[in-house]
This record gives sequence, C-alpha cells and structure tokens, in this order.
Amino acid sequence: MYVYGKNQVVELLKSTPQRVEKVFISRKTHLPLELLRLLETLNTPVIHVDNEKIERMVGNDRHQGVVAVVREMEFSSLAEVVDKTVTKRGILLVCDHIKDPQNLGNIIRSCDALGATGVVIPAMKAAGFTEAVIKASAGAVFNIHICVVENLASFLREIKKRDIWVYVLERGGKCIYDAVYNFPMALVVGSEDEGVGEGIKKTSDEIVSIPMVGKINSLNAASSAAIALSWILYIKGADNGEKVFHS
Repeated sequence: MYVYGKNQVVELLKSTPQRVEKVFISRKTHLPLELLRLLETLNTPVIHVDNEKIERMVGNDRHQGVVAVVREMEFSSLAEVVDKTVTKRGILLVCDHIKDPQNLGNIIRSCDALGATGVVIPAMKAAGFTEAVIKASAGAVFNIHICVVENLASFLREIKKRDIWVYVLERGGKCIYDAVYNFPMALVVGSEDEGVGEGIKKTSDEIVSIPMVGKINSLNAASSAAIALSWILYIKGADNGEKVFHS
C-alpha cells in the first residue's frame, strides 16, 4: 500500500513508523523541516527517484513528491475501543453505508480532530482502506482507533449492554441542538443516498437530525458527522464544566 503527500507521510512517520518499508522522494521536491527530521530517524531505505517514477507508482500527480510504502492497514481491537469509550465516557463514531473513499477519509479526519474514541465500519457495504481514504483523512487513519465488524446492528446491541447509548444521525429525527445526550455514546452516520439501515435505527435510543434552512435539504456524510461531533463534544464539555476546544 502507498501513502503519499507530505502531511500524510509526516503523520504516518510520527504515529507508526514501524509500518514503513521504504520511502521514495522525488529529486525535485522541497521537503518541510519536520519531514526531513523524521526521515533522518527512519530505519528503512529512503530512495531518491525521478518524479515520473513516483507518478507511475501512485497513478496520479497529487503525491507532492513523497511516497511511503507501508504494510497493510492494521485495525484495533473492538474490546479495546469499547473499553476506552466507556472509561472516557466518550463518543464512538459508527459508519453505515459509507462507500465513498473521500467521505470515509474525511469522517476519520473529523473524528481525530474532534476527539472521538474510535471509528467502527462494517466489513461489507463500506469503502475499503485505499490510498484515497488515507489521503482524504490527511493521515488521521494512523492516529485513531479503527475497527471492523461483521454486523453493525449486532455490534450496537452488544455495546448497549455496556451502557453505551446509541444515537443515529438521520433526517426526520429530533434536532441535534434540542436532543439530550447521554455518555458514553455511539453516533451512527449513514451515506447521503442510502442513509442508516432500518435495523440499526430500531436499535437506536434516539434519531437526531441537523436542521436545514436553505434550499439544499441534505449534507454529505462527512459534513454531517463533523457538525454533529462538534456540537455533541461541546455539550459533553459543558456538562462537565470543561473547556473542550483549544485554539
């Protein structure tokens, strides 16, 4: 698997350098100081090549002259992530029917930035962890716990036994700004076209919606997830008397 782009490779080298097998650098590329320092500590080969070779490797020109060859994606233990969510009274983000790599990558990026305890995706009917997902996440896939489950509805029923509340983000529910949130919680987000499955909605404790005031009556999954996570995190901090966001 290839990870390309300066920021993405920086995040990879900061979080899991042991996964890197080698790094290819274009001879014409100017590297930021942080990346240069990380490469100096790397115990794997750093190979300088022509820009054309890198373009042939990744199949596009968006690589910024830096490509890391990494071992396949490693997923986190479900038990570990559920325990962390319970202990921290946190927010676990659950993806249903997210098939677009850009959406999935951006959701993971928002989860990392906004403090979710992890991301859960189904083994089927979901985007795979390709280079496009890693690129869209800006390297966040290496910073956050990601779990894969066979059946989302069964998983949600099991975590409810751990007193984790389940909220579904879907049109037709209660306004997210009026809902009462209980922690720890799981927030389920579906795609714009398919939404969240009926079985999962029946499992939920509450369905919540983002109010729309313009002519567009829906947002993509990544935008919806970011808005909801930001608000719920703010509410969680306010309830605990904490300052959640830091500039």
